[in-house]
Amino acid sequence: MNELRNASPQVKRFLAGALLNSLGGGLTLPILIIYLNQVRGISLTSASLILSWMAITGLAFSPIIGYLVDHYGPRRIMMIAILIEAIASVSWAFVTDIQSALIVGALSSLGASAIWPPQTTMMARMVDEDFRPKFFGLQFMMLNLGLGLGGVFSSLIVNIEDPASFTRLYFLDAITFLIFFAFIYSLHGVGGKIEKTQEQIENDGGYREVFSDRSFVRLALAKLLMITFGFASLEAGFPALLTLFGDLSVRTLGPLWAVNTGVIVVGQIFVINRLEGRSRIRLMAAVAILWSASWVFIGVSVAFDPTATFIFAAVGVGIFALGEMVWSSVGPTLTNVLAPEHLRGRYNSVDGLIWVFAGAVGPAVSGVMLQHKLVVCWIGLIVVGQLLACVFALRLKGVLTPDQDGLIPAE
Repeated sequence: MNELRNASPQVKRFLAGALLNSLGGGLTLPILIIYLNQVRGISLTSASLILSWMAITGLAFSPIIGYLVDHYGPRRIMMIAILIEAIASVSWAFVTDIQSALIVGALSSLGASAIWPPQTTMMARMVDEDFRPKFFGLQFMMLNLGLGLGGVFSSLIVNIEDPASFTRLYFLDAITFLIFFAFIYSLHGVGGKIEKTQEQIENDGGYREVFSDRSFVRLALAKLLMITFGFASLEAGFPALLTLFGDLSVRTLGPLWAVNTGVIVVGQIFVINRLEGRSRIRLMAAVAILWSASWVFIGVSVAFDPTATFIFAAVGVGIFALGEMVWSSVGPTLTNVLAPEHLRGRYNSVDGLIWVFAGAVGPAVSGVMLQHKLVVCWIGLIVVGQLLACVFALRLKGVLTPDQDGLIPAE
């Protein structure tokens, strides 16, 4: 834990706030689709499409957020976004039908779209380039620790027969957002507006300049495939697959998320200390292979009795976590090593846009295919998508410079 002990007070404060905030997210994130489907009576397909609607609305918000971050600084935008998320969390407790879910989903999407780009931009500016991959990895470890603990608490509290057990969690989630707001507010002197040179002001091409960066565009395409057939499918499809086809109860989801979290919390620092000097592109390809293997385990798990289903699913999410530990350092670092300082907000906004777009496609495909009991086809599609992402990632090898790829030059 030397990385944490040697970090600056501001970095420690940021990580502590992120941990508390992710604890609230862990209370509600695993249960949203179940809450909509089994508590509010919205069909599985409609509930999955609501998640996709949230992602689609985020597509409209993300480009604007990147512009605002570059013009006003990430800290100010992030604080506004946190307050929006707090309001959205409380509002989920009052959702009763598809219409109200769509409204709250759009509000939540606005908050989420406005948090991640400024947060990543702020983190990139808080530390020097050498420490940046470790900072991203540590933040991811804190995120998963909070999500995992929240998921365990959530599984112990929720009861399908008691809707109030779900709504209480959304109020608690809102409180954690307010605490996170206080932490970010306390970081005075960090995340302010960057003063541009006269040349940057005159030649600011905005998003046109971002998308003219061919290296970044190729990286974005590889990331899009990996996230669509990785995180996005896991969020919506994993709970539905195990509860509807694996005969597992909602309460078993918490321990499964805890397996994922436990692997990350125990292994994250070990992993990030061994990434330095290795090709980031090859590491990205390795993540795609790991995620393919994890989905094979998750997919075959539902062919057995509940005990075996739980074991296979646990192995699957554990393998997925191995990939996540590498991704957390490599993914955002590659984006920020390519981003010029005056466009860093927009580069990270495009990264956020990738997550949003993947979040629209993943839940929609998962919900529709599982609704029609196409489990084998769904798993096959995910595995093929990851293998294709692996190919896309390896093709970047000849595009990036050795420094950008994270390779230490030979003596």
